[in-house]
Amino acid sequence: MVNGYTSSSTANTVRDRLNRIFSDSNRDLDFITPSYNGTNYVVCCPKVKKNIGEKTYFYDTTSGTSSNYHSEKLYEPTNWNNSSSSGNQTAILEIGSSVTAPCDGALRIANLIRSAINLNFSGAAGRNDCAQLSSPSNKDSSVDKVIADKARCDFYGVPCQGSMPGTTSSCPEIGYPAQNILNATTGIGEVFHPQDLTAAMTTSNSWSSLYRNKYVKVTNRSNSKSIVVKITDTAPANKGVELSYRARATIGKPSGVDTVKIELMK
Repeated sequence: MVNGYTSSSTANTVRDRLNRIFSDSNRDLDFITPSYNGTNYVVCCPKVKKNIGEKTYFYDTTSGTSSNYHSEKLYEPTNWNNSSSSGNQTAILEIGSSVTAPCDGALRIANLIRSAINLNFSGAAGRNDCAQLSSPSNKDSSVDKVIADKARCDFYGVPCQGSMPGTTSSCPEIGYPAQNILNATTGIGEVFHPQDLTAAMTTSNSWSSLYRNKYVKVTNRSNSKSIVVKITDTAPANKGVELSYRARATIGKPSGVDTVKIELMK
């Protein structure tokens, strides 16, 4: 028992979705994670798989070595697909808009599921257990303070990243090759996935240390769309905030100087 619902229909839906995911022995269950489906904060399990001939390449200049790739597809573009096919099911649960602090609600449910399962194989971080995702202490749904009224925003991970050997992978979405990653883990030790609601903050003004493992609200200044993300990593100086693919896409893909407002949650 990981969670209870007043609606038997909701409980049955979640059960059926999980059963479809669990029936696929190739699925990497370490990617059960909070995300956003365009309407609500959600819990999902992107289609990261092993044993099907896919490789995710890391940035490694050593040629001809088995250490320059990971034998799973870490970057999957689909975060929300409710399918009758076990191989394509990614949707698990939508967090209702009536839930206080729905972003943290999604993380809480994800952790309850993660604590109750066994992985099919070791994850990208080399762990055999489904580790708990770090839970920030500022869980309130209201804003504590404004970090910056105007800040730079960039992307942090795209689904096409790491799909080809070498230092870069072609990426039509951003219009230029994406640099492959050094390793799969973030600064707080969690495995990174573009469908997570996470971000990196700049070293400037000590933001990366002040707000590490905190919830921050990022608002696109051009359309007022907002998303709450967890700070898991460090961005270079003067880079403001670098959003995960899903977080950035959710608010309209802001890019460049003074494009977002950043607030710290209570």
